[in-house]
This record gives sequence, C-alpha cells and structure tokens, in this order.
Amino acid sequence: MDRPITGFDRDEEGHWVALLSCGHRQHVRHQPPFVDRAWTQSEDGRAEALGQMLDCPLCDRMEPPERAVRYKSTPIFTELTIPKALRRDHSTKPGVWGRIRVLEGNLLYEVMAPSIQSFTLDSTSTAFIVPEVPHRVEKIRRVIFQVDFLKVPDL
Repeated sequence: MDRPITGFDRDEEGHWVALLSCGHRQHVRHQPPFVDRAWTQSEDGRAEALGQMLDCPLCDRMEPPERAVRYKSTPIFTELTIPKALRRDHSTKPGVWGRIRVLEGNLLYEVMAPSIQSFTLDSTSTAFIVPEVPHRVEKIRRVIFQVDFLKVPDL
C-alpha cells in the first residue's frame, strides 16, 4: 500500500529512515549498485522526497506501528446500537489506526480496498483498521464490541 513520506530520521546505525503517513518507518538506504537512493544523502534530496509515495508492506499486512498508542475509544456498541456510519464505507484519518475488540458474539469486518476482504471477528480475535482505508462493520446476530483508536505520538 503506497504511503506518502512525511519526514526522515536515522536509525541507531546512522542509516536514513523514511517516516510514513501511516506511522510506520522504512529504511531508505543508498547502497549502490544494488539500491540507488542518492537523494537520501543530501538535505535538499530528502526535502524533495517529502510527499513521494513508498510501498508499506506493514500496512498491506494490517500491522499497526510498534510505537502506536491508544488515545481514545468508542463507547461499547451492541447489535442494537451500532451507528449507521460504521455500517457504511468509512475510513480513519491519516496516521489513525483502529483496533476492533469484540467482547461478546460475532462481528463482520469488511475492508474495501485495495481489494475486498471480509473477517468474522469474535472475542478471541483482534482486527486492525488501516488509516485511510475504506471499511465497514456489520453485526452477526448478537454482538458487543468497542473500537480503540491508535496513533504514533508526534505524528
């Protein structure tokens, strides 16, 4: 899944790491002749790369950033109180992840892009909502669930 570069940092060995809008970090090493990223070697080159897209395999796997922390949660919903907005396609803002926690029963979680995927969640499963990716939920009989919102601090 392509994500824009929002900044740069260095790892513990001094290699350049791109900071992505999703909160993930990705190495952008310049290792000629195998990887030519000469632009990483100058401040101007890195500045020009801001906003460019990088493929984020962790978003493809629906894995939130390790540094993401919960900053708020929805009320607890039941099959009778699921807001209509959650049953329609919707998405979170850039950098905002969701964690669906089913406390009781079953919930259908559908991800609409880049391809349609459906997951049946229960109290033993956790599903993550990827920033800016359209999704929706639907009850399967009786259900009690809550959504936690996660974000990398200072993103």
